[in-house]
Amino acid sequence: MSILSARLWTAVLLCLPVSLAWGYSSLKPEKSFASIDRDVVEQFQEQHYARSELDDGFSRKVLDLFIDRLDGTRSIFLAKDVDRFRSRYGNELDNQLKKGDLGAAFDIYNTFRKRRIEIDEWLMEQIDAGVNQLDLTNAESFTVDRAEEPWPDNEAGRRALWLKQLESQVIDMRLSDMDDEDIQKRLRQRYENEINQLEQTNATDAFGAYMSAYAQTYDPHTDYLSPRQSEEFDINMNLSLHGIGAELRYEDGYAEIVRLIPGGPASKSGRLSPTDRIVAVGQGKGGEFTDVVGMRLDDTVRLIRGEIGSTVRLQILPSEGGEIDTIALVRDKIELKEQAASSRVLDVEHDGHTSKVGVIRLPMFYNGTADDVKRLLNELKEKDVTGVVMDLRNNGGGSLGEVVDLVGLFMGAAPAVQIKDADGGVQIAGNRSARAAFSGPLAVLVNRLSASASEIFAAAIQDYGRGIILGSQTFGKGTVQSVMPLSRDDRRGRLTLTQAKFYRITGDSTQLHGVRPDIHFPSFVDPELIGEDTLPHALPWDEIDAINFPAAPFIEHSLPVLKKRHEQRAADDAEFRYMVDRIELARERNSRKSVSLVLAKRQSQQEQLREKRLALVNQFREATGKPPFETFQAFQDSEKEDDPQDSVRPDTSVEEDDDPDAYQKEAAHILLDMVEIFGKQMDDQSSGQVMRGEMR
Repeated sequence: MSILSARLWTAVLLCLPVSLAWGYSSLKPEKSFASIDRDVVEQFQEQHYARSELDDGFSRKVLDLFIDRLDGTRSIFLAKDVDRFRSRYGNELDNQLKKGDLGAAFDIYNTFRKRRIEIDEWLMEQIDAGVNQLDLTNAESFTVDRAEEPWPDNEAGRRALWLKQLESQVIDMRLSDMDDEDIQKRLRQRYENEINQLEQTNATDAFGAYMSAYAQTYDPHTDYLSPRQSEEFDINMNLSLHGIGAELRYEDGYAEIVRLIPGGPASKSGRLSPTDRIVAVGQGKGGEFTDVVGMRLDDTVRLIRGEIGSTVRLQILPSEGGEIDTIALVRDKIELKEQAASSRVLDVEHDGHTSKVGVIRLPMFYNGTADDVKRLLNELKEKDVTGVVMDLRNNGGGSLGEVVDLVGLFMGAAPAVQIKDADGGVQIAGNRSARAAFSGPLAVLVNRLSASASEIFAAAIQDYGRGIILGSQTFGKGTVQSVMPLSRDDRRGRLTLTQAKFYRITGDSTQLHGVRPDIHFPSFVDPELIGEDTLPHALPWDEIDAINFPAAPFIEHSLPVLKKRHEQRAADDAEFRYMVDRIELARERNSRKSVSLVLAKRQSQQEQLREKRLALVNQFREATGKPPFETFQAFQDSEKEDDPQDSVRPDTSVEEDDDPDAYQKEAAHILLDMVEIFGKQMDDQSSGQVMRGEMR
């Protein structure tokens, strides 16, 4: 983690300190908070799936998570602050939560504000003295990830940490061709933003931050939303289909991209990806950039949104490394039809023959999904396709009923998933009246952003042996949440509460493990950064009794041959090789634990990275019959024009209007390999025996 701020996941925690010059005063809990606290505790104790005991052990977990949410980079608090919190409150938060006593919560939050004010004021002094006064020739380094580092012992140690952070920021900006005057202006704006943000912080924000930490100690999908957060959540949901089409979260002081909405300007650009970080936003084609590092997430979103047809410019720190990049997007309304299932037919040259393979892209499980997919399957059958690829990459889930019906389109009246509630009761979900709409060869494309309902579908297809799963390991979200208002008018806030878990027909949970593909495709999404197993206090994997079901063994038995053929094609395919090389380069760069604070060394490292990237893209262009770029600048200029293919990351940006990407094409080849190996025998078996799972 960077030390720009704590790892704060909810908008309320995005508030940063105000200078003492503005009249800082400690926050105090309002009278209504105590009863809300007790209501929240009661609901979680009675209805949460895990039924965790609110005892001393749980108290220590709440405290550690609250501290981490405020200071996940271990750079704001001093060691003596944390020692005091742990000795005084470590075994007491459980008792205070039950009584509605918020003394500890506000003590910790006010200490956080005080400490952050101190460092903000000192940083402003360093900036005002001139960034050209910083020594960027010493041989020190800056630790990028401080999540496991100790807190500083004293103020001198804390200032030393932040001075390194400031020096690293200045180097980043110089490497992006900013002069010292612009750097000083940008950094002053950054810390003025932080000061202005804390001015808006009130007791409700502090209370919400604490209750959210308490809630997420149960599991990361359980949460408390204050009335203000509930209102912002509703606004964001209503407006989520306007703007650039990107879901953001606040991570280490940055607005970080979580997901690209299919059909949106961000996804269509092919130049943005999950875990890219937004550092500044500019209006129009030439408007001045506003620094958004440390800014509240909702304020950043307001800068990004605007009138349909207008231009917004984003400065991005790419997840795969490199210098700050500027991307211009035209705001647009994302039509609901962009979220709907769509199909295409690929004409695939395979072993000297041309075959037709259908591809159905499904961005989410909306109401009517199964009906739409059934219609598309019938259309594809009329076009005489050999097989179908279901593309569920980036599909974060949706309706349980729809995924059950979708399984029925390929399996008939078979169980799709098991659901276990907090009392241990197990239900088997399946469409008893379903009839298969398609019985031919099937492949399912998934990636790390395929979650929940997508995982249910992929798991069922894999467990029955009905089709082959391709891509990367899925997200691993195997839990079910309900939204629960604490009052009719939301004046007391609302809860999201985990109340059940999903299990495969084999009895294995999809929680944490997700679905592992039969054949792995490379991905730009780093599984160490995104996924259920990266979230604190995620519920564990477990298993229950399996359902009695028949499964076709064909795919499992033929996997060695299918994998060998895939590997041979991938080695000869320029696009696959290019993606693998880029992923390896990004992982190599992002695995660094520290960065040099010597400007000349960072400049040299940047030049080496540029040379490697240019060599990769030119190797790809030459293999595909395109002229190489003579300079890295020419490559950068091309990215901003009309040839995004050299930079697009196909596993994170999937658009129907684009040419089929390498994954869809390779999935089609694997399907045709399956047909060659199985012949009609697979059709007969999968349309018969496998369709008859035991329903209870």
